Amino acid sequence: MLAIDPDFARMSALERTGVAALCLGGGALLGMLGTFAHQSLPPVGVAIALITVGLYIVGLRVWGGVRTPAAAGALGVGLMSGLLATATGGSVLVPANTVGYTWLFGITAIAFLALAWPHIQQVPRPPADTMEEPALVQQEDRPLP
Repeated sequence: MLAIDPDFARMSALERTGVAALCLGGGALLGMLGTFAHQSLPPVGVAIALITVGLYIVGLRVWGGVRTPAAAGALGVGLMSGLLATATGGSVLVPANTVGYTWLFGITAIAFLALAWPHIQQVPRPPADTMEEPALVQQEDRPLP
């Protein structure tokens, strides 16, 4: 089984390119599915589609440690939804109604929030040697002031 280090910044250039391509493809797949399903049961369909896209983009942002995987995923969702929204041939997949606008602007808002969220540095803690609780330090007997 191929083990990929989840820290995107420590990957080689080839691995980063592959991960970004997979994130772009996954985003395009979610964009296609969301575009087809968002009108299925208004307003539940658009809510489920936006929650799914939000979980995907935020998950990529948390997993990668940097913005590149999340940006690639958001780009895939946005491009596929935009291409399908402007499809020619008489078929309208994203009509100009409240649910359609919610789908298109919701993708943009989710991507903006996930990508603009600051990276919070965690304070490194040394690993614990044991699982036992630390021993109490005995204090000297001193009279109280």
